[in-house]
Amino acid sequence: MDLTDIINSLQTAIFEGNVGDKNLFGLYQYIDQIIDYAYGLAAVLMIILVGSKVITYFANPSGNLDPYTLVRPILILVALVLYKPLVELLLFSPTDIIADVTENAAHYVTKVGDAKEFEDSYNGSITHIQDSNADGSGDGVYDVLQINPFLELLHLIIFFIASVVAGYIMLRQIIYKAIYFVIGVFALPLALIPGNQDVLKKWFFGFLAVLLWIPILTILKTILILVHNNTASGGFTQILMSICLQVVMIIAVLRVPKYANILVSAGSDSGSNFTASFMTVPAMAMYKKLRGK
Repeated sequence: MDLTDIINSLQTAIFEGNVGDKNLFGLYQYIDQIIDYAYGLAAVLMIILVGSKVITYFANPSGNLDPYTLVRPILILVALVLYKPLVELLLFSPTDIIADVTENAAHYVTKVGDAKEFEDSYNGSITHIQDSNADGSGDGVYDVLQINPFLELLHLIIFFIASVVAGYIMLRQIIYKAIYFVIGVFALPLALIPGNQDVLKKWFFGFLAVLLWIPILTILKTILILVHNNTASGGFTQILMSICLQVVMIIAVLRVPKYANILVSAGSDSGSNFTASFMTVPAMAMYKKLRGK
């Protein structure tokens, strides 16, 4: 079972349930259990919101009563009743189409037959080690790094990170997807609180940004395969450049959430801050320190 199959199986287990030794339920059933409390919360907030507006209107009849005050709670209740179908229609289905389009295009461009072959090609690209100079002579990366145990250990760490970085992004995407799916039940009624209307917008666009991680990751994998195909045909004159290319690839994959936020006006801050600064912030701090000396 390859990485893609494992991720899909894990996602099915989390959302749909009824798998594994204990046949546990999934998040769809979890939503069914908490949705009634969301109805109650929405009803209480609707009474408070509408009641306060009506009292204000009676106290000052010359003022206008905004019809949206009455319409918004009704729309929120309808959205709660149709929560799972709406999430499927407005979020899951469109991003699944984008994922399929990017995946099919990636398979065509890289000339692979299926997802497993595409993943193997990507893994071979990001973990590639140059064995010699461009002309086929000279020592390889391992020969050069053996002069210092620290350099060899550093390269092993880079190689390990390169091997798991894509899986790390995909696993994070599942966790964030599950979190956004559940908290949306509470984001809807809490949007009725005066001054808190933007919570619904932040939830929707944050959820959308997280769902776009996989299509963006597929695009990035395609680019990395093409980069490796170009460099592998000729090779670097300086073989340590292959390690630099590995580091660049790792940083690029870690910044997938930030790339997804480019497509969304209000993306997922929790999904991008860490990965965007994981490698760049320490590097910038070291650069400033050396520059100060």
